Amino acid sequence: MNYKKVLIFGAHPDDEITMAGTIFKMANSGTKVVVITMTDGCEGYPVLEMKEKIVEIRKKEAKECDKILGISKRIFLDIPDMGLVNNKEILKKCIKIIREEKPDAIFTHGPEDNHRDHINTHFISVEARWHAGEPVSAEFGSPWYTPHLYYYKGITKGLPSVIIDVTDVAEKKYEALITQTSQFTVFRKNKEDFLSEIELIKKTRPKRTEQFWIADKVTIFDFLPRSI
Repeated sequence: MNYKKVLIFGAHPDDEITMAGTIFKMANSGTKVVVITMTDGCEGYPVLEMKEKIVEIRKKEAKECDKILGISKRIFLDIPDMGLVNNKEILKKCIKIIREEKPDAIFTHGPEDNHRDHINTHFISVEARWHAGEPVSAEFGSPWYTPHLYYYKGITKGLPSVIIDVTDVAEKKYEALITQTSQFTVFRKNKEDFLSEIELIKKTRPKRTEQFWIADKVTIFDFLPRSI
């Protein structure tokens, strides 16, 4: 994961927390981490009283998460929850972002999921990555081919994977989850639960890993330092 810049596609404002330890480790080693949040979180209200302000709340929570994990930039596409579709307009927005950001690697959802926003994020991001490297849509700049593509969730079998040891920073996932106050009902956890987990991790430091599935065929040379 020795990249200069990575781009992470997340369907909702908290999806990237799945790979929180790796994000923190990359950011701490100098990698610029950019997150694209596809939807606005408008359906993420656990009680009716939050309906009118949930979008604002979730953006604020996302920004707090960015501080914890060292995310350099977050791009909100502001598509309504449950309304993300794979159409030309959204595809071109993602092509434009990829060409502007020029990442070394893209992390996104895999194809196996029950949530329509997760599945459509998968298909849109994978196709946008391909189109961004093709000589099309010249108004968005020169083609940019992102050499590495990973799935960080939504995969159960069939692809090779990379396992990242995040034992030394495992608490960062729970520190990030604490910022997502509006989603505690969805998580079926509360702040005290997460604080207890953080305390346990710091005391016992159990081995923790994060798994990334390699979406494209690569060779060992792709992982060697650029100077070689």
